[in-house]
Amino acid sequence: MQSISKIDILDMLLFVEERITLTIERCNRIVSVNDFLSSPDKMDVFDVTCMRLQTIGEAIKNIDNLTNHQLLADYDNIPWKSIIGLRNIISHEYLSIDPTEIFRIVKIHLPKLLPVILRIKDDINTAP
Repeated sequence: MQSISKIDILDMLLFVEERITLTIERCNRIVSVNDFLSSPDKMDVFDVTCMRLQTIGEAIKNIDNLTNHQLLADYDNIPWKSIIGLRNIISHEYLSIDPTEIFRIVKIHLPKLLPVILRIKDDINTAP
C-alpha cells in the first residue's frame, strides 16, 4: 500500500464533494433526459456532466486504491464499484453512455452520494 496522508484523502474527498455539488447545480435546469439532448448548448452540459462524473469516479478509484480498499468498505451502502465502473465506461466506451442513466445518476444518485462524502470527511477529521 502506498503511503498517503489524511490530508491527501481529505483533499480528494473535497474534490469529489465539489464536483458533485457543481454537477447538481449545473444540471438544475435539466428536468428530463431530453433536456440533455435538445440543443447544442444542452449537449455541452451533457458532455461536461459526463466529464465530471468521470473525474468523480477517478478520485473514488484513487481513494479506494490508496487506502487499500479499507476506507470505502466502511460505507457499503454506496455502490463504489459502479461509480468506478461508470468512470471506465465514460473513459473507454464513450459510445455506450446512456443519457437516461446519466440523468438518473445526476438527479437521484449524486444527491444521495453527497452526504456520504461529507460523513466520510467528518469521520476522518474526528478519527484519532
